Amino acid sequence: MKKILGLDLGVSSIGWAMVAEDGKNSQILGMGSRIVPLSVDDKNEFSSGNAISKNQKRTQKRTQRKGYDRYQLRRQNLIKALESKNMLPDKRLIEIGKTDLWGLRAKAVADQIGLKELGRVLLHINQKRGYKSSRNEATLEKKDTDYVAEVKNRHQLLIEKELTVGEFFYTVLCNNPFYRIKDQVFPREAYIEEFDAICKNQEKFYPDVLTSDFIDRLKNEIIFYQRKLKSQKGLVSICEFEGTYVKAKSENGKEKIIFAGPRVAHRSSPLFQVCKIWETINSITLKNKSGDELYVTSEKKNEIFKYLDYHEKLSFAELKKILEIKKGDGWYGNKMLEKGIQGNLTKTAIKKCFNNDYDNPELIRFDLIICNIPIVDKSTGEILQNESLVALMFHPV
Repeated sequence: MKKILGLDLGVSSIGWAMVAEDGKNSQILGMGSRIVPLSVDDKNEFSSGNAISKNQKRTQKRTQRKGYDRYQLRRQNLIKALESKNMLPDKRLIEIGKTDLWGLRAKAVADQIGLKELGRVLLHINQKRGYKSSRNEATLEKKDTDYVAEVKNRHQLLIEKELTVGEFFYTVLCNNPFYRIKDQVFPREAYIEEFDAICKNQEKFYPDVLTSDFIDRLKNEIIFYQRKLKSQKGLVSICEFEGTYVKAKSENGKEKIIFAGPRVAHRSSPLFQVCKIWETINSITLKNKSGDELYVTSEKKNEIFKYLDYHEKLSFAELKKILEIKKGDGWYGNKMLEKGIQGNLTKTAIKKCFNNDYDNPELIRFDLIICNIPIVDKSTGEILQNESLVALMFHPV
């Protein structure tokens, strides 16, 4: 008797059956199916061959909830601040029409409006604060997306016409009451400029109410408040050479073994840059058609290091000059060498602040110091041997 196991793979299910065959007769010994719980969207993504991440949608929903909760908190703080100055608008101002509300914002820039009307304007500004980029200094040079470029172009148009966001939308709504404002996104700077212009004009009429402290609180602590990013120090890895396993108590009081010790050096650390350069230099491989490798002497490696230590990149052509390789010698490198070797990014970034003054290398000098550090057996405390360690000393001028 021969037993055969059959499988049937579907988009959202897996079926199986065990069949026994004996000549002309066959018998089903067992069968079943396993249904994969997929939604319609997940099923379409799976059918298209795309990866499915169930956490992605949950993260998006949680981010939306956080944003809405923070908006509600800002609104509550703004209402309390307006109440303390008797600026909280009444029901009539809350239910004012769209065009009239934008007209009130446009009027607040040049003419006097009531304190309660000013409170309504501030509540309206608090609803939409504009687009704010999450870029840091390391990603400022990256090219903007089409969406960000369009947002910046709208702001530039306001600057050229010398209009605030309120004045712009009021002008458009007067010509077309059905104009869709929601699709027209402006950067955060445009709304801050409008807030400053409104407060600068209205404080002339209400100097006792709109004090500098009150305006600063509205601007920096309520309406345009932006929390700082959480520290990510805990994500820095422990040095695998200096770390050790130690006992520690968890929150429930139980002991557990953790890997603890000093953290690894940051990428911007001068010592990391030196180690990275030497690691790259020692991995340089040049071959010819016969498969022979070019031997790079220590003197040439030092020349390469001196160049990389003061430059952002070493091109393959410049590498050939240092190694005294001619065009017809037939030596070639891998893709890494053809693209160029990365140099000391930390030092070159600092030198840009000095207008790339290459004629005076003493502006920033890092001296390498070799010192002997004993290697200790962490379990017994026995000194095994001495190891040479490279340290850096910074000499600013």
